[in-house]
Amino acid sequence: MPEWPADLNVGELMASGWRPTPFQQFILKIHSRCDLACSYCYMYEMADTSWKRRPKRMPTEVVAAAAARIAEHTRTHGLSSVEVVLHGGEPLLAGTDAIRDIVTRVRAANGTRTRVDFTVQTNGTLLGPAYLRLFDELGIRVGVSLDGDRDMHDRNRRFAGGRGSHAAVTQALRLLTGAEYRHLFGGLLCTIDLRNDPIATYEALLAFDPPSIDFLLPHGNWSAPPPGRAADQELRPYGDWLTAVFDHWHRTRPRRTSVRMLTELINLLLGGESSTEQLGLSPAAMVVIETDGAIEQSDFLRSAYEGATDTGLTIFGNSLDEVLLLPGFAARQIGEQALSPACAACSVKSVCGGGLYAHRYREGQGFANPSVYCPDLLHLIGHVRKTIEADPPAGSEHHRRSEKGSTMKVAEHRISAGMFSAIATGGGGTAAISHLRDVQHSKHILLVRAVMAAARASDHPDAALTRRAYDLLATIQRHHPDVVDRVLRHPAAGAWARQTIIGVRGNDPSAAPAQLAGLAASAAILSGTVCDIDVPAVHGVVTLPGLGQASLSPTVTTATVQCHAHGAEVTGGHMVVTVPEDPHTDGPGWTGLRDLSATADGHAMRIVIDDLDPYRMPGVANLGGRLTSAEVRQWQTLLDDAWRILVHHHHEVAEEVAGAITVFTPLKPPARGQSSATSRETFGCIALSTPPDPTTMAVTLAHETQHAKLSALLDLVPMTKPDDGSRFYAPWRDDPRPVSGLLQGAYAYLGVTDFWRRQRRVETGESEVHAAAEFSRWRASAHAVTRTLLGSGRLTAPGEHFTSLMAERLEAWRDESVADAASALAMRRAERHLTAWNDRNR
Repeated sequence: MPEWPADLNVGELMASGWRPTPFQQFILKIHSRCDLACSYCYMYEMADTSWKRRPKRMPTEVVAAAAARIAEHTRTHGLSSVEVVLHGGEPLLAGTDAIRDIVTRVRAANGTRTRVDFTVQTNGTLLGPAYLRLFDELGIRVGVSLDGDRDMHDRNRRFAGGRGSHAAVTQALRLLTGAEYRHLFGGLLCTIDLRNDPIATYEALLAFDPPSIDFLLPHGNWSAPPPGRAADQELRPYGDWLTAVFDHWHRTRPRRTSVRMLTELINLLLGGESSTEQLGLSPAAMVVIETDGAIEQSDFLRSAYEGATDTGLTIFGNSLDEVLLLPGFAARQIGEQALSPACAACSVKSVCGGGLYAHRYREGQGFANPSVYCPDLLHLIGHVRKTIEADPPAGSEHHRRSEKGSTMKVAEHRISAGMFSAIATGGGGTAAISHLRDVQHSKHILLVRAVMAAARASDHPDAALTRRAYDLLATIQRHHPDVVDRVLRHPAAGAWARQTIIGVRGNDPSAAPAQLAGLAASAAILSGTVCDIDVPAVHGVVTLPGLGQASLSPTVTTATVQCHAHGAEVTGGHMVVTVPEDPHTDGPGWTGLRDLSATADGHAMRIVIDDLDPYRMPGVANLGGRLTSAEVRQWQTLLDDAWRILVHHHHEVAEEVAGAITVFTPLKPPARGQSSATSRETFGCIALSTPPDPTTMAVTLAHETQHAKLSALLDLVPMTKPDDGSRFYAPWRDDPRPVSGLLQGAYAYLGVTDFWRRQRRVETGESEVHAAAEFSRWRASAHAVTRTLLGSGRLTAPGEHFTSLMAERLEAWRDESVADAASALAMRRAERHLTAWNDRNR
């Protein structure tokens, strides 16, 4: 029987408030034999031999019982989606008919309430056209095991007679990666062999352009160490092997694939949560169902000792909830509490997580030990940490802890489940906006530091000036943190930094890292810091972000900003431009950014009109020019009236708008209607053409605030999987959209729907009818798109939760009264149109 943790009392855990995490992944062992005899196989070559006593193929009665138990579990816990992995042995030995029956039964048992995604993990030798047609029909993703080129792969992965399997696997991969079936490709799984060169292995896998690569450490433990990993020795051969892969992968731009272990490490080092049992402390939420119906722990544990996976429970007599309360499952869900004393005292425990549970085993001590790979993991984690601290990823979506010395301080950010859910339903209020603004501020600090690091690493001609500018900003931050906060929160600062990092790394001559001096000069002016700093000029124009521009001679390429306690001058080419005491006004040679402000019932908002900064809204082709004074007065009147609408009838939206939106960027007027946009690179900025009326401005503010909220949230929580080329219909565009665009649009539509839902209650006559029709139109489109998203298979687990909450909110609004039959008909037509389009183009 399994050696459960001796001191683990599940009853006491429950009494203390702990509750198990429901299973999200179900491993169905549909065939218990294999056509290969891999030398490192934990199933057939290690301690456990229970496979010999099980049926070869999962019988129909076991399939039916498994489907019922999975459905019971998803229903009990209200799970909107789960994953079922078809596994073995070699699962394709089960045959196409058996696989079709399994998939059909499991999905039928769960109905439309829970979406069941299927994946199959195969050695690839049997993967031919018949299977690929079946997987395409059933929507089954395919992962393939490949250990490198022919010599690397065939060293371990051979048929029983000794013949290598590489030729058969590569033939299958050519079929899978062709145009007809590539959308089914889930990625490659590679078991590390120290005899194989790490870079050559990685490049051999890249030859198939996989969406992801998962490197696995060979299974072993302290009593049966893996190859080259002698017990109790401090050698780190696997750490060195993976470090070499990391360095090669990390410096490749653009990266062609995701390497799961490495992306997980970066995610954990930057404050995220783990999504794999190999690393981190997140609860393990998977369970195995064997061919005879036995319910078992992760079959990785077979590498430890005979019976290590046994639970004594079966799907015929036990529910999966009973399994959740077994000590072995609880030990893999309670995180730090299950670590050995040595791991609990380790500084990287939240990243390493003690390593894979199976790798901790030592005969006589059970699993209360560090991983047998402890030296390797420590080395790899330390190397990755050092690398990303010196060179954080461009556009990093995570946030590092505060540093010491001449560097800018940056906070670490997480988001609570409650706040995440509140945002998903369209709201969140001022607390959520404040949190998201702080996240963006930290992101901008990281980007600014990355500009300095990129310039230094590339020996850019402006590297020294960039470093001086960074040091000045860090100094001002120590004495005037609010000023630096204000400067770095300006939306254009983030867009400039991200584009500059990309440009410097790509040797783009237009990249301008020295513009960091413009940010430092703005901070010095606002804080009254006495200093001189050189700043770049483009055609004689010096841009000081958040303040305005100084115009010098067109031949000037570098100017000097001289700051003193009561003002500043910009000098260059025998010209001097004095920055006005209020930089948001104009003066000789100086063009300032103008302000708008509005107040209603004691609630105020302030907006800066940025019609100058070259980075104010990247990627927008119809940017407008400098607004005239008359146009500014027109915008002020519209804002006054729109703000009153928001404060009087949409109070929470008004608070969110005031907190999130700080900058307007003018757009050229379209042929008809109004144009507006936001960018993930410029949180806090709305680009818009002059609105035709106050209500349009109010709804535009609500609409674009939703985009801003979601963009900022995505910097904390990834909600869509990497783009695999799938495209879907969106009611707001003629061209099909990737799932990321679909999610952005649906969330913005959720906010607009809520606006018209409230607005129709305060309107009368034709205005009321119009508001009701708008509510129905926007709700129908948003609801239909959430259904497409939930059926796309392209959302992460948080993305599934987020979209499900959106869908529930929109569904609840369906029951609210519709003003007339025409708008109800429009709602039904929109949903039918969307369904038909996606069916045709699936």
